[in-house]
Amino acid sequence: MGSAAKWLTTPAITWVALCGMGGAPTTRDPVLFRYSASHLQCARFGETSTGTLEAETGGRRRRETIGRSGVWNFRAAAVAGEIALEGWYDSLAVWRESPEGKLVPDTDGLIGGRYRGRLSPSGEYRSEGVPFVPDEVAEVADMRGAAGDLLPLLSPAGLDVGQVWRDSAGLEIRRLPDSTAGTRVVLRLLLHARTSLHQARLPGDSSSIETQQMSVENGRVSWDAAAGLLHRERHIVVETTVPAGGPIRWPVRSRLVQDVTLSRLASDRPAPGSCS
Repeated sequence: MGSAAKWLTTPAITWVALCGMGGAPTTRDPVLFRYSASHLQCARFGETSTGTLEAETGGRRRRETIGRSGVWNFRAAAVAGEIALEGWYDSLAVWRESPEGKLVPDTDGLIGGRYRGRLSPSGEYRSEGVPFVPDEVAEVADMRGAAGDLLPLLSPAGLDVGQVWRDSAGLEIRRLPDSTAGTRVVLRLLLHARTSLHQARLPGDSSSIETQQMSVENGRVSWDAAAGLLHRERHIVVETTVPAGGPIRWPVRSRLVQDVTLSRLASDRPAPGSCS
């Protein structure tokens, strides 16, 4: 979170009307959203991701579809104000379809491999280890960074309904009116992020090339005061332009549209330390 972070307040009634929530119950006091080890110890989440990639260069156009689905398992422990987090897939499928055909690699070599890192209470993740990713899987999907982009960032201070927090990096978090699921009150957040990139590295090369890339993400988060994260939805659009020059013979334009969901799965909580 940048030093230019600031707060905006919008009357809650406006957001009730926009979201069609009318008389939904609302916790009007500020709520501090924070990850804890108890939220993630032995937690299981189902993940799905689908996307389309369209590219144009030298007058030729190409379209690919990509996808991933799997189930995450976590171990978590509180360490020095952070969460020592260990995650792994116990099921995983990835695929990529292009004009040349469809690739569906065997993911058995990645199943059970451990992603290890430290998670701050506000969701900043620092990787400390990633599993071996077989070449046939790496050709279809970038799985080395899968854990680092999984959990949403949270506001560093409490939010009232209708209040917005923004940072200098382009992230905006707005608290929406609460909803209910049975007898449970579900807290909700609206996330918007906009980032730009002006240089990129070529695969296998340490040099940089001029690039214009704009990424826009819109998403929603559902949260339970006792359990933590319940559900996350993301819609991501990344548009990239690379001008001709150097190793790039023709200008390249691409557009990636991706939809990602992450949902907590019901599971019996085993004794501490007994997660598989």
